[in-house]
Amino acid sequence: MTGREGVYELLGPSDDDCDKKRIPVRVKGVPKRCMKNGIAAHGDYLYLACAHVMQGNNPLLNALMDDVNELQQTLTGLLRLSLAAMTYPVESWIVRCDLRQMPLAFTELVAGLPGNILANGIAISTDGESLYVANSGPSISTGIYRVPTDAAGDGSKAGLWCRPPGCKPNGLKVKDQTLYYTGNTTPAAVLGSVPINDDGSAGEPRVIYTGPFHLFDDFETVKEGFVITQFSNDYMGVSTGSLRIVSMGGRELAVLKRQEIDRPCAVAVAKTSGALFAAGDVLIVDKGRRGGPAVQAGRPLARLVAGGPKLTDRAPKTPPWCGGGYGIFSTSLISSRLSGMRLTMASVAC
Repeated sequence: MTGREGVYELLGPSDDDCDKKRIPVRVKGVPKRCMKNGIAAHGDYLYLACAHVMQGNNPLLNALMDDVNELQQTLTGLLRLSLAAMTYPVESWIVRCDLRQMPLAFTELVAGLPGNILANGIAISTDGESLYVANSGPSISTGIYRVPTDAAGDGSKAGLWCRPPGCKPNGLKVKDQTLYYTGNTTPAAVLGSVPINDDGSAGEPRVIYTGPFHLFDDFETVKEGFVITQFSNDYMGVSTGSLRIVSMGGRELAVLKRQEIDRPCAVAVAKTSGALFAAGDVLIVDKGRRGGPAVQAGRPLARLVAGGPKLTDRAPKTPPWCGGGYGIFSTSLISSRLSGMRLTMASVAC
């Protein structure tokens, strides 16, 4: 998982908690104080999108904005980041970590991205030969870029692949020969798709689902559709978020709103069982409030039945780490059909 201060590997649990280990970025030319955004794995490699706003040495502007590369993604943080990205140049890089080399570290530059790009979500083609990068910056270059995984640091091999209409792309996922994306604009958040043609070019974008006056962040594809982290229930980012489940055809199946879900920003479905979760569990990364609620692993918080929500609670227990403002929750999919889905939610303290 990525956070404001780095990329972390979550290790096995101890006393109902889990250990975390930071994976450093050690690539020449990539500033230590940069935003660590999208992350994706394929084979023996882990890829990371980094972005850095080059604020320069203007003392007046720097006094007003501080260092936007270390801001939390709150309402004021997002506004300050957008203002800074319109004022200063932005540089972005895709870096790679070889999972066979210990200790783990990002040491290889795949490519520096051209122009004024704020790299955010990333995804990898099914053959592992192409990376897709969402440029979420407030500029005319907003869109989805494609980078060959063998670019070997050559940014000229990266290019604009698709510009989904009416939104700034955020999260990206590839399933079969289709790239799915979430994006945001002032009136609505968007879930959409772009076919990947046989020659690698982009087909015609299609909007699958819209959330009026919402903010979508990351999402996951599942057999029945999509699990979307709704970072906020309004486009200004003021209210708390939720988990939204949408069918492949764009029908809303369920919305999970809980006190324990504050600012969900990433989601993944476990493919295999491990020390921290079971196969089929949905893992939610929540940036949360500083000092906000969190719970220990394995304690059920809520059950939701689509079409007729029924919620039960148990008192959460707050571990000491939650003052940092990040939590990771696991949500078990009980049934195989989302149309009658029940969710059991528990958290892993890390």
